[in-house]
Amino acid sequence: MALGRGLESLIPQKRNEEVSSPKEQTSFSVPAKNVATTARQESVFYIEIEKIKPNPYQPRKEFNEAELNSLADSMKQYGMLQPLLASKIEFAVSSGTKVEYQLIAGERRLKAAGIAGLRQVPVIIKNPDNATKLEIALIENVQRQNLNAIEEALAYERLMTEFKLTQMEVAQKVGKSREVVANRVRLLDLPYEVQRSISDGKISEGHAKVLLAIKNSERQIFLTDEIIKKTLSVRELEDIVRTDESYRAKTTKVSDPELENYKKTIQDTLGTPVSFSGNREKGKLAISFYSQEDLDRVIKRLTM
Repeated sequence: MALGRGLESLIPQKRNEEVSSPKEQTSFSVPAKNVATTARQESVFYIEIEKIKPNPYQPRKEFNEAELNSLADSMKQYGMLQPLLASKIEFAVSSGTKVEYQLIAGERRLKAAGIAGLRQVPVIIKNPDNATKLEIALIENVQRQNLNAIEEALAYERLMTEFKLTQMEVAQKVGKSREVVANRVRLLDLPYEVQRSISDGKISEGHAKVLLAIKNSERQIFLTDEIIKKTLSVRELEDIVRTDESYRAKTTKVSDPELENYKKTIQDTLGTPVSFSGNREKGKLAISFYSQEDLDRVIKRLTM
């Protein structure tokens, strides 16, 4: 099976690997016409779909229903052309030994097969350790390029955290540049509300990159809502953020550390730039806003 450059290094490729009893091998042997020719180097078995359990290490959280239905329609006509990858699990029960299979790679295909009503699916059996299962699942999903940007970022972060890999090492495993990996991981610095909007496709990764330039999380969340409500383009968002930066640049530097702390507290509370002039005895406090909705939001914060 063509696993991709990163996956091939994780699973030793063997011919005719023994994965079940001779009886099982006979009953589950797969006609070559039903599977991809890349599976010829591996023993492929038909397994009842209810015996295959989901992968607990699956990084993908959401599956597009329309895409699943489209894949299911294809499977109804042609069957599953590419085998799943699973490990075999045996455990004792009162009546003897029970056999189940835990999916390693191919959860989208497994879900589509269920929708298509397939009773059995072609499977290649491997038995890596749990750490390798996780690494395979992460890399397989990323290489297929069907994760959203946040799921991809979480997969990269998990590879780095759990396997002590650098961004460059992750990039080499998944066949991406280090810059792509770094930019995806940076998205996890955004507030959860913003990440959710990226996952849901409500804002683009281009919007997200602009929002990363803003250090105030309240402002990031507010502008995310503005993008969605007003269908702001990336260029329009850049103009707003540029105005924010220009305003801050013109703000008089407060030399009093205590006043500087007050300023930061007010900005964080209101989620918008503010400026001080004068001193503790007498001065002026200016609060910026960029729309009627923004002004209403600031006033609401001030009167809470």
